[in-house]
Parts: sequence; structure tokens; C-alpha cells
Amino acid sequence: MSDAQQYVVFLINEQTYGIEILKIKEVVAYKKITPLPDMKGFIKGIINLRGVVLPVFDLRKKFNLPETSYTPFHTIIVMEISGRVMGVIVDEISDVVELLPEEVQATSSLPPGVHTEYMKGIGKKEYGLMVLLDIDRLLSPEELEILDAA
Repeated sequence: MSDAQQYVVFLINEQTYGIEILKIKEVVAYKKITPLPDMKGFIKGIINLRGVVLPVFDLRKKFNLPETSYTPFHTIIVMEISGRVMGVIVDEISDVVELLPEEVQATSSLPPGVHTEYMKGIGKKEYGLMVLLDIDRLLSPEELEILDAA
């Protein structure tokens, strides 16, 4: 039996990230996001997904990456983070990969100053490296409170 885990690989600002496939509820085409008044930076707003209102947040802002205008070519990954269902906007989903434990490098090997608190590790495949996100640690308790108030 293999210890490999499957990851959905996606791009944000031409940087490659991965999330465990078991953490993802679904992937939906980008849809118009309704902004909410007085929302904090990383929260883009809400969407109506088959009658359920979901908050959507922007990893670009969370990771201090340049902003972009979102188009129908973008994708929303719906996942459960700390018991809350929400959407995350990504530029594109590029792959689904299996990673063996030896293909994941620990974050302890990264240089000081790199924010590793929401990383599981660095995935290594023949085509390059990807930052593996730990979605249960992606949002701080303060950020979760902001989402709860939305």
C-alpha cells in the first residue's frame, strides 16, 4: 500500500501551489462575487452556490501578491477550512498529482523569514516545485472571526 497523497495543483501569479484533494469539496467556474461592505482585505465577498451563500477569499492578498482583475478564466476551489465551507479564487488548476513522502520536503529547510505557518511542505515533481498548503492553518483565528462576521 502506497503512502502517496493526491494534491490538486493550482497557479496563483504563476506560482505553483497544492492542496490535498481530500480537503476539496468541489471546483467551480468563476462566478460574480458580491462584495460586502467594510470587508477586510483578503475577503473578496460572497457567492451563491446552488442556494448556499459562501464567503470567498483571495489568496493573492493573503500571500501579498499583486492584485488582478478576475475573469471567467479563473476558478473557485470550494473547501472546508476549520469547519467552515468557503471558496478560494485561483488563477487556474493545472494538475492532480500523487506525492510520496520522499517527494515532500519539510518547511524547516526553508530560509528564515519565509511564512511557513500555513505550509505542509514543498512538493517536488519532475516539472518543478510546489508549495503544499495546510488549509486548516491557512487562516488565523482572527481571520476566521472576520469570516464568521461576514
